[in-house]
Amino acid sequence: MAERPSLRVLLSAFACDPQFGSDEEVGWQWARELSSRGYEVTVLTRASHRQSIESTVQASGACADVHFEYLDLPLLHALFALIARRNQIYYYVWQAAALFRVARLLRTRSIDLIHHVTWVSFRQPSFLGLLDKPFVFGPVAGGDEIPRGYMRNFSWSQKALEHARVLLNRLVRFDPLMCLTYASARMVFFTSQAHLRFVPGFAVRKAHVELAIGVDPQATDAAEPAAWQPGPAPRLLFVGRLIGWKGLDIGLPAFAELLRLQPDATLSVIGDGSERERWQRQAQELGIGHAVHWLGWLPKAEVLRQYGRYDALFYPSLRDSGGFVIMEALQQGLPVVCFRLAGPGQVASPACSEVVDPP
Repeated sequence: MAERPSLRVLLSAFACDPQFGSDEEVGWQWARELSSRGYEVTVLTRASHRQSIESTVQASGACADVHFEYLDLPLLHALFALIARRNQIYYYVWQAAALFRVARLLRTRSIDLIHHVTWVSFRQPSFLGLLDKPFVFGPVAGGDEIPRGYMRNFSWSQKALEHARVLLNRLVRFDPLMCLTYASARMVFFTSQAHLRFVPGFAVRKAHVELAIGVDPQATDAAEPAAWQPGPAPRLLFVGRLIGWKGLDIGLPAFAELLRLQPDATLSVIGDGSERERWQRQAQELGIGHAVHWLGWLPKAEVLRQYGRYDALFYPSLRDSGGFVIMEALQQGLPVVCFRLAGPGQVASPACSEVVDPP
């Protein structure tokens, strides 16, 4: 009997980079995992990821069988980058360009299925369902929201962003581009049940709930984490972007309470973002500046090595859809302290974590 040919999948991954977390990691992991399972994978991603992808493929052999197609609009990207790094307008323009690029690609390359994986947002469309191929959308996120009252310590800019996001969530079911995206998809994956209240009924009927990705065992094994050594007091670690909804507004006062009981406790913060200076000032005002170490952004491989140097991951995120950091920490044997909210609440288990219900 002739062997059945493998499924030929085209991944649309606006973000796909092995050197970063978040959406970039989602795109890379989908490509790597599908390829490792014998699928014939083509990835359409941005040209800005090319150097990182090619250096990783050459160094590790991961995704060596994946065919990467690169698409960017340099002049428009340079213009929009002046406004913001994650510019929404450029994303829409790129998706329109992707439609024409994939249509041309289908003339020369056989594709059985088109799958949109990044950005991981249920509010932002893909137009690839308009092509004459089965189309899968997601897993997408963005429908988890911060509990009422938890934004009182946010900066005004962060409050404005969160309120705008809440409004946009409620407009998704009326967005013609999102309705088109959901209508053209054979299957839609969301990262939590919370999203189903915001999308049209026909999208709910084809919906499945799954986390966007799991952990990468190859990357974790290769990281050679530092050997854990007991210390005189708790050593806590936070990893993530320093933006309002990551929750350090709440986390720093909580750490101050711990410091009163354990004067030698420390908190190390890996990451960077718009709230860094404000949180550094908050730490000084709380009288804990000497015990909080701001390590800045570190490469992913170095972050994985850091886990073994601490006693717990301290992760007070308020609406994190993925919880990827928690999965990495748990795989390294590092206990987790987090809220029972969104992705972290799904991933963390009381058997190896302290999962706190928000008051």
